[in-house]
Amino acid sequence: MTRSTLLKQDVALPPLREDLQLIGGASSADGSPTWVIVDPVRGKYFQIGWAAYQILSRWEARSAETVLAQIHADTTCRAMKQDVEDLLKFLYANHLMRDPPQGGYRAYAEQAEAARPSWVIWLVHHYLFFQIPLVRPDRFLRATLPLVNWLYSPAVAWAIGGIGLIGLYLVSRQWDTFVATALHFFTPRGFALYILCLAVVKIFHELGHAYTATRYGCRVPTMGLAMVVMVPMLYSDTSDAWTLTFRRRRAAIGAAGMIVECALAALALFAWNFLDDGVARSLVFIVATTSLMVGAAINLSPFMRFDGYYVLSDWLGIPNLHDRAFAFGRWQLRRLLFGLERPMPEPVTAARRRFLICFAWGAWAYRFMLFLGIALMVYHYFFKLLGLILFAVEIGWFIVLPMVGELKTWWSMRGEIVERRRGWLSAGVLACVLALLFVPWSDRISLPAVLESTPHATIYAPVPGRIVELSVKEGLQVGVGDRLVVLESPALEKDMALTSKRIEVERLRGQRQFVDREALTKHQVTLETLKAHLSQLEGLLQQQQDLSLTAPIAGVVTDQAEALHVGQWINKEMAIAYVIDPAGEELHALAPETVVGYLHTGQSARFIPEGSDRPSVEAQVAEIRDIDERSFTVPYLLSVYGGEVPVREDAHHRLKLEISVYRVTLHLVESPPQWNQAVRGTVLVKGPRISFAQRAWEQTARIFIRESGA
Repeated sequence: MTRSTLLKQDVALPPLREDLQLIGGASSADGSPTWVIVDPVRGKYFQIGWAAYQILSRWEARSAETVLAQIHADTTCRAMKQDVEDLLKFLYANHLMRDPPQGGYRAYAEQAEAARPSWVIWLVHHYLFFQIPLVRPDRFLRATLPLVNWLYSPAVAWAIGGIGLIGLYLVSRQWDTFVATALHFFTPRGFALYILCLAVVKIFHELGHAYTATRYGCRVPTMGLAMVVMVPMLYSDTSDAWTLTFRRRRAAIGAAGMIVECALAALALFAWNFLDDGVARSLVFIVATTSLMVGAAINLSPFMRFDGYYVLSDWLGIPNLHDRAFAFGRWQLRRLLFGLERPMPEPVTAARRRFLICFAWGAWAYRFMLFLGIALMVYHYFFKLLGLILFAVEIGWFIVLPMVGELKTWWSMRGEIVERRRGWLSAGVLACVLALLFVPWSDRISLPAVLESTPHATIYAPVPGRIVELSVKEGLQVGVGDRLVVLESPALEKDMALTSKRIEVERLRGQRQFVDREALTKHQVTLETLKAHLSQLEGLLQQQQDLSLTAPIAGVVTDQAEALHVGQWINKEMAIAYVIDPAGEELHALAPETVVGYLHTGQSARFIPEGSDRPSVEAQVAEIRDIDERSFTVPYLLSVYGGEVPVREDAHHRLKLEISVYRVTLHLVESPPQWNQAVRGTVLVKGPRISFAQRAWEQTARIFIRESGA
């Protein structure tokens, strides 16, 4: 659309739509007046400045030249023909003219049809967020406003604040009991109560917005349900607040929802102290804590278009805060990276410029983490293949696409960028980063490993006891069955004596039952009890025999516990010593699935032990298990034992790997070092040269294939 098609010499300006309204708006941050164009058909509002208002107020003049002449004669505004041209483009772009520039209503219809997104784009925009209008509450709100108007008085605010402080003080005196109330929620009934309370609180939240807007004379055309990442949330359409001439009132409408939630939390906190344990107390606990925290986490962030954003925007007097801040963020980023000294997106003070730049960069970081979290949540919400597709859509649309758009802008500025030294410096840094990512620098594959003797055995006490004989010594050569330690256990001896007495009692009782006819009926019970005591005594005798600790294998004693002496008490968790076979040392490693494809038998490797007092050892890959390592035959490498392989305990206290790993066995090329203990370290396997980018790509493809079930 060229200027010649819009403004022609001595031709009347095209007519505006008759239904538009032009009203005074709130003053901007610098104190200058603003006006608002109201489109009642579409429910849209457009804020304009002084120059645009002067032009529109004289729109009925014969031509642009006449409009400008009247403005120059009547005001101090020095609007130019370019200002009229820009305003006319804005009016056409937002369908505020009666006829399109080509003439005929069909051009607008064609423009709207061309702007209609494809079904793919529509789905991307709407599957995470869409609104469902439910009611038209304006008449109800105006009729019932007198019933709630008293809630806006300062006296009510002070009273609720005082009640909340009293409730907080009372709760602080029984804080443990207050926190324990949360235990009621970990049940299906508790979850249902939480959802019910959250819904009720959010209804009051939206009524706070709606009644405040109605109190200031604004319309609330709809209230309904908004689906955000498939989670239902209530909303109120208070966009009519743009007609208000005081920014403070707009900010009050935006903050009203959270103020209502804080008031409900204060009342609930007070009520909790006077309710008995049960459903009612659990309900007010939810209102006082969980619902308030959830609401604050969602609504107070100014980095997304929720209540906190609109309150901050109105408080600062910066409409479209996100768009304007992002423009400054991009402008500053180009200055830092390339030294481009282009004009600022708009004239502002130095303090305001710094705020907008920091706000933009903070919003980008917040949104990156948020959209990444949403993508992961979407991935887990749906079945695997659809989850992967939606994950890719999320990352591509909300993270990659904006980056690509900025890169295109940089490419369009390449002529200016290459002329500046900082541009070449940034290009050099980028080249180094790309080289680190795409150039295969290293051919070493690092694996956590342990060098241990096989076979080996750990000597533990079967029960807590006291040492009465000590034959074990560091470096002692022992054979199978050689005695190492003899313990005594007074508790065990006491149990044996008590069990022996019980056996005698049961035997005497059995002998008397043959004399007493009435007691004879209980003879079978006595026999069963006697058998149980005899079995118990047999087990105790076996434990007494086990107090003589012997070597289960032939080998060398090593890693003896420090300061062992006769008379010392030890428990059954204490490792007394290890017995190892020095001739059978083996090297084991655990390889994650991301690198196992680069391993094969015969590869040379080097084992680097932990600590600096032991030399490294040459080795060679001998075996690679082609199944997941499910039996933890290499426990030293697991995170619970201080290793690098992450594991967790399941509900049955069994260890479960967080990642898939494969067991790699290596043979030592050199003679065994005979360290006589298990030594953790790292194995560096010489493999193919592979870049970080290639590994990341292969890992992504592997995850996609695995999760899609292909």
